[in-house]
Amino acid sequence: MSRPLEGVRVLDIGISTAGPYAARLLGDLGADVIKVEPLDGENTRGLGLRYGDAGYLYHVNNYNKRSITLRLQHPRGRDLFLELVAKSDVVVENFAIGTMDKWGVGYAACREANPAIIYCSVKGFGESGPWAGLRAFDTVTQALCGLMYSTGKPGDPPLKAGPSVCDLMGAAVSSMAVMIAIAARRPDHGQFVDTALFDMGAVALISLWPLARRGSAESLRSLGNRHPDHAPFDDYACGDGRVMVTVTREAQWRALAPLLALPVEWSRPTRIEKRETVDAALSAWLAPHGAQQAAEQLQALAIPAAPILDLKQVAQSAQLASRKMIGTLRHPVYGDVPLINTPLATGEADSRGPWRHQPVLGENNEEVIGDLLGRADELASLRAEGVVR
Repeated sequence: MSRPLEGVRVLDIGISTAGPYAARLLGDLGADVIKVEPLDGENTRGLGLRYGDAGYLYHVNNYNKRSITLRLQHPRGRDLFLELVAKSDVVVENFAIGTMDKWGVGYAACREANPAIIYCSVKGFGESGPWAGLRAFDTVTQALCGLMYSTGKPGDPPLKAGPSVCDLMGAAVSSMAVMIAIAARRPDHGQFVDTALFDMGAVALISLWPLARRGSAESLRSLGNRHPDHAPFDDYACGDGRVMVTVTREAQWRALAPLLALPVEWSRPTRIEKRETVDAALSAWLAPHGAQQAAEQLQALAIPAAPILDLKQVAQSAQLASRKMIGTLRHPVYGDVPLINTPLATGEADSRGPWRHQPVLGENNEEVIGDLLGRADELASLRAEGVVR
């Protein structure tokens, strides 16, 4: 089965989530992604629930890749990396600003080795601005981009979003930017791709910026599941759980109002003004219903509604299975590893699952350093000097 990025070689020198996931998305589309790891392995190998000797985050962020080990702080490691750059199309990295330059493998060095290289720098705050040099993590970018301020229940302190949303959005946009750069590339003319997790966190709040910029920021603090511009718009208790209801159009209100014994002529501004009355009426209607039953009845009226599922229910849902988003990879070393498959559907029936298993540490040293670079006779000395594992 052909994949759209076959023939593209990517060097993934990322850590944690944003860089590795961006590179993996490129691998999902067929790119030959070579993960360049320190001799003791990328940091997520040692984090969280283990399958074999690797943490789960490593497994999900690093399938569809090969792995080599290089000590970039050593001159021979640096030179080998730059030789790989000369034979590659893309570099993806998400180290703190200045780290790659300190090792002698930053953009300037990579461009000298390969003028056509596409160099993707994934940072918490990008390569510019007063915060560019800050040490970043997903939660730090959430704190500074407004996500924490607007998350949580009214009256509670700011709260981070459950998953690493800035990491994942930043990774997705980075992979898209790389593909655009590939499409636009001219001979001997690559590009520097600068993406920031902060930017994506700001974009996530796109519908709230008008209120924030006109001085109404306090009204956006810890909104819970409400929306400042719509009502009803919240999660509500039912007989066996909670259901999310979002009414954003007048036609939806006209369908809902008779169930609540409220005037169908109430406009959106009126509903916002009378939010407590609307919420109380909807809560009273929902109370005797089961969450699934209530959601189905509202959906039948073209009103967006859904029961709030726990993670076990999501994992067992027919929707996740039908979208081919879950699977188990039988790994020759790590055993059976449950995976979330790629969200990138290319139209092929079996294209969601991995086409290459996640590598053990340094699994591909011989074929990459030995064969691709033609340094097979140097591997023993490279290992003896601590350049390669």
